[in-house]
Amino acid sequence: MKKLKFELSKKQLDQAIKGIQGIAHPVRFMILYSLLKEEQSVSVLSEFTNVSQSVTSQHLSKMKDSGILDSRKESNKVFYFIKDERYKEIIRILVKFYSEPEKVSKKRS
Repeated sequence: MKKLKFELSKKQLDQAIKGIQGIAHPVRFMILYSLLKEEQSVSVLSEFTNVSQSVTSQHLSKMKDSGILDSRKESNKVFYFIKDERYKEIIRILVKFYSEPEKVSKKRS
């Protein structure tokens, strides 16, 4: 039997887990969905997710610390955007995957 080799280094694996944890929350997932097309302010994201600006800011901070998001300041508003394009692809794939009707899987005989 051929020995199985894992394709990711320890550092890459740690980054992958950190990234998955960074999006693994309903509010964070909704924020990322909202940011797919354009940057948004905290107030817009708060309204979209239906949570307070304080809670929204906490989630934004976590994703910014994880390297998923970045921000820019304009006057007294902060706008957030997806920093790493790979997260856009992940969100699009997950939305497509879960928005399609469930397919009945065939049992192995």
